[in-house]
Amino acid sequence: MNGRESTRRRLLATGGALLASGVAGCVDEELGRDEPLIGDPEPYVEVELTAENDAVSLDPPIAHVVDGGTVEWIAESGTHEVVAYHPDTHRDQRRIPDDSAPWEREVAPSSPFDRVFDGEGVYDYACRTHENRGMVGTVLVGLPAPEDQPALEPPADSYPEAASESLEEYNERVRDVLAEAHT
Repeated sequence: MNGRESTRRRLLATGGALLASGVAGCVDEELGRDEPLIGDPEPYVEVELTAENDAVSLDPPIAHVVDGGTVEWIAESGTHEVVAYHPDTHRDQRRIPDDSAPWEREVAPSSPFDRVFDGEGVYDYACRTHENRGMVGTVLVGLPAPEDQPALEPPADSYPEAASESLEEYNERVRDVLAEAHT
């Protein structure tokens, strides 16, 4: 074997090892987990609502959009009622920015709902129909200052346990992104 062929083999072996380690890193992630991608806001995010048998889900549970971005809720199965946490629409605790209007809309497989979010902030909402099973979500608009966000406060004691646990989990993720953005 000459020096040139040996170098070529070494290069191919190194490249193959790097490729394999990169793929292994991707496969190492928990399969099937829907990890919301937050930290890089998009102009449009589609949230799929699913209710089959005993399972309910929002995918992604945290939608991160730019100021002026749109979130569209699409029912994959079941009928849902997407509603902002606000005293005028659902529960007594305001979990959307102070200058924002609340919303509520029924979403079914044949009738999606979209909303444009004007104004940075954190907006929490529930599927009123399935809230007691933890079907709640968060819309993060831009990268607002975390200390000014009612949605980042702990949920009221009157919330269903599954909803409170999910909101606290989402709050932790959103706080981490905002802390990094504001350091």
